[in-house]
Amino acid sequence: MRWKQELSFIIRRLIHRRSAERELDEELQFHLEMEIEQNIEDGMSPEEARLAARRFFGSVALSKEDSRAMWGFGSLEILWQDLRYGSRMLLKNPVFTLIAVITLALGIGANTAIFSVVNAVLLRPLPYKEPDRLMMILEIKPPQFPESTVSPANFLDWKKQNTVFERLVAYRNVTFNLIGTGDPERLRGTSVTEGFMAMFGAQPQLGRGFLPEEDQPGRDNVVILSHRLWQRRFGGDPKILSQAITLDGQNYTVIGVMPATFSFGGDLWTPMAFTAQQAQNRGGRSLTAMGQLKQGVALDQARAEMSAIAGRLAAQYPGVNTGWNVKIIPLLEIAVRSVKDTLLVLLVAVAFVLLIACVNVANLLLARAAGRRIEIGIRAALGAGRGRIVRQLLTESALLALISGAAGLLLAKLGMDLLLKLAPQSLPRMSGVSLDSRALAFTAAITLLTGVIFGLVPALQASKPNLNETLKDAGRGSAGGGRRQLMRSALVVLEVASALVLLVGAGLMIKSFWRLQNVDPGFNPDNALTVSVSLPRMKYPEENQQAAFYQQLVEKAGTLPGVQAAGATSLLPLGGSEYNLGFGIQGRPTHPPVEVQSVNFYSVSAGYFKAMGIPLRRGRLFTERDTRDSLHVAIVNETMAKKVFPDEDPIGKRIAFNPGNKNPDWFEIVGIVGDVKHSGIGRGTTLQTYEPYTQQTFSYMTLIVRAEGDPASLTAAIRSEVLKLDKEQPVSDVRTLDQIYSASIAQWRFSALLLGVFAAVALALAAVGVYGVLSYAVTRRTHEIGIRVALGAARRDVLKLVVGRGMLLTLLGVAAGLSAAFALTRLMSTLLFEVKPTDPMTFSLITLLLGAVALLACWIPARRAAKVDPLTALKHD
Repeated sequence: MRWKQELSFIIRRLIHRRSAERELDEELQFHLEMEIEQNIEDGMSPEEARLAARRFFGSVALSKEDSRAMWGFGSLEILWQDLRYGSRMLLKNPVFTLIAVITLALGIGANTAIFSVVNAVLLRPLPYKEPDRLMMILEIKPPQFPESTVSPANFLDWKKQNTVFERLVAYRNVTFNLIGTGDPERLRGTSVTEGFMAMFGAQPQLGRGFLPEEDQPGRDNVVILSHRLWQRRFGGDPKILSQAITLDGQNYTVIGVMPATFSFGGDLWTPMAFTAQQAQNRGGRSLTAMGQLKQGVALDQARAEMSAIAGRLAAQYPGVNTGWNVKIIPLLEIAVRSVKDTLLVLLVAVAFVLLIACVNVANLLLARAAGRRIEIGIRAALGAGRGRIVRQLLTESALLALISGAAGLLLAKLGMDLLLKLAPQSLPRMSGVSLDSRALAFTAAITLLTGVIFGLVPALQASKPNLNETLKDAGRGSAGGGRRQLMRSALVVLEVASALVLLVGAGLMIKSFWRLQNVDPGFNPDNALTVSVSLPRMKYPEENQQAAFYQQLVEKAGTLPGVQAAGATSLLPLGGSEYNLGFGIQGRPTHPPVEVQSVNFYSVSAGYFKAMGIPLRRGRLFTERDTRDSLHVAIVNETMAKKVFPDEDPIGKRIAFNPGNKNPDWFEIVGIVGDVKHSGIGRGTTLQTYEPYTQQTFSYMTLIVRAEGDPASLTAAIRSEVLKLDKEQPVSDVRTLDQIYSASIAQWRFSALLLGVFAAVALALAAVGVYGVLSYAVTRRTHEIGIRVALGAARRDVLKLVVGRGMLLTLLGVAAGLSAAFALTRLMSTLLFEVKPTDPMTFSLITLLLGAVALLACWIPARRAAKVDPLTALKHD
């Protein structure tokens, strides 16, 4: 029986070979006639149409007359023919074209969207005159103060002694209560020294800037408005110039309005006037300094000179300047450093997505090229050289890339709109994200590069036809050659490796975010509303007046319907601000160890801890009996109790925040509360101390109200209570604690979400790639599989054959991907929270996930192969 099967197989091969020869002749005639008809429809004469068709297919066997006639067709005509033929071939295979366009459009669109964000945030220069010369200048004293603001006296000395800055200015963020023109409103402003606007190359749109003499006390009651405030509050009235507005109970004369393009600062600007006492202050580091480098001065030169000045000041004033140095950072770097690493990781991630998309399309083209072997054989038989065939195939790839690029631009626009909605407000410069000329150029570049990447390898493979093999392949329906099959397998390995790298990166970020969400912030963010109030010192000059106002406000808020507890604090947790003070312990040396030299200081009301949900660990909380005239008391957090008092009970110990004074103000520790993540959820816990606001009073406080239901419903009632106490007093920053908590982790959430989406797309594309290659191989090897089954192969043998090949490719890709991931994930270590870049669990789970998806992708075509009917398979062509 076996010799009969072999004889039958040989006879079928001969029949199919003759059939393939006939098919070759028919295909030749079909393509030539189709091209000639198309040329005639384009207006050529029959003779010109014949010549053009033969020339298009690369014929070299032309007569001298034909060759001379063909000189009339220039390179543009050849390009036009290539484009027309390529378009026809894409339209002839609409399913292939649609799949390829969607795949590439996803990769191009994602890259364009993320690049637009990177361009707007990281690459685009700041919107100021000569922004590369603008520097931020900080004081540093490692390790306690890696970056700090500058004291007024040191700033004035820097300004006198430096020779590297054309301008040196300082500013301080301030708030004002605006009254007298509508409802009272709290405004954010900036107090600036002389030359501040000029350093940015900015001039008022209306009026004038500050004069040098206006930085003197008594002459500083002038103000410049932002364009936004001028339009919103004053209706854009040009008559606002020289008019007086009331800020914090004082009259300020409006001297100018800045243009809408100037955004450095808040709602308004006032001159900074140093009193004689302030000009001598070296210990109070409260100013932010900026400088404009002189033309031709290098950054290293400026750093060297400012460090030398800091050294001289340390020698001249050792009590307050010893150990302090100067740090100069370009302003753009300051503006974007909080998001730079995140955006670069996202850019690398979408590059991997595009690479995987290109690999998928390249595999599709390889499969398609195998199906076009007769057509390419015809062109080679007509004399077309390899370069001519490669050019035609690359033209088709370029057309495919251009269509995908256009679709990608549409997806990028939709993606950017979505990104802007999802992006946290803390991301800087997001308002400038757009499809500008640089983004369009980037899209054009990656579109052309994509066309070359996914089109070159298939074109080179297809451009080397072996006519004898073509006839054999047509006869036996094989996979189209071992070399081409090897190339498809290599592309699958690359695809799996790229997907693994992206999946591991996303897994690390998701695990970091999950751990971050499980961090106890130290307070209960649910059902609590926060409202900020800032009392003007002109109206409330005495601390007892300020304390009385806040005491009444807390009491009235606590009696509102639906309120469980009410309290007040000088600084909210996770608010982005800190107030650090040096301190001393009674009975210990004045200078404590370095690690406990400073502490975060908070002035709070008696009900603050209950309103926030901060637990008491030991001792007691503040009560109404803790007044200005009673014993001064303090509460510390657990971390301070453990670090400052490791072997003793802190209750009853006394601390002072001015230990260098002859008569320091001592506070007795009466309680220990739980740690609170004041600086940020992802940061370490600091030393924290709380004092009663009746004993340490601030003019600005934040009210916290814990409600039984929706806390936002209390907003109107609280605002009403404030106005009852003072009809000119505004409230601001009305937010729930849950909103504050959510904002503190928004950037982590944003990164994890985007990486997760990109990884999911990569996983899907990788699965489709493995499935596509195996499915194509099964189809091309149907005849072979039928023979195997006919010769006695069991169903499990066929399954093992197909699945084994697919999983081998997957394992090779996983091995390559793991090696790359171990190297690349170290670059994202700064973005991770309590997760190592080489976290074994993440690597293991991602490997298992990718393996499971690949196994499913292998199993589907393997099942189809196992069900092959031998009789049907032996008839398969």
